[in-house]
Amino acid sequence: MTDDINKKIINIFSAHKKARPCSGNQVCESAEGYSYVTIKADDNGRHFDEEKLLKNASSFYYIVKVMVKEGKHPYINNFKISGDKVLDFVKMYTDGKGEGQIIEIDKFYPEDWA
Repeated sequence: MTDDINKKIINIFSAHKKARPCSGNQVCESAEGYSYVTIKADDNGRHFDEEKLLKNASSFYYIVKVMVKEGKHPYINNFKISGDKVLDFVKMYTDGKGEGQIIEIDKFYPEDWA
């Protein structure tokens, strides 16, 4: 189900046209200048369950690629970060406490590791 919603959101972003009023399933812009799409129900019209969303968020991992400059050639560290700790990890780099620069973040479910 999550992959279907992600594809739907990508399709909405790719069909985005400027100067439209912002409402459900349309591209909006936050006060900070970031584009987003609001999804209020799943593909079957059911509203989301907060507990299920939070449980799902803590069940997957992120692979965070960090480029580190050393001498003439940089290298990449790949970190496996649990969903409940990803914000703490990113904050470490935005605060300048982590070595290197985050260049990519991918999401993986535990069954994808095999």
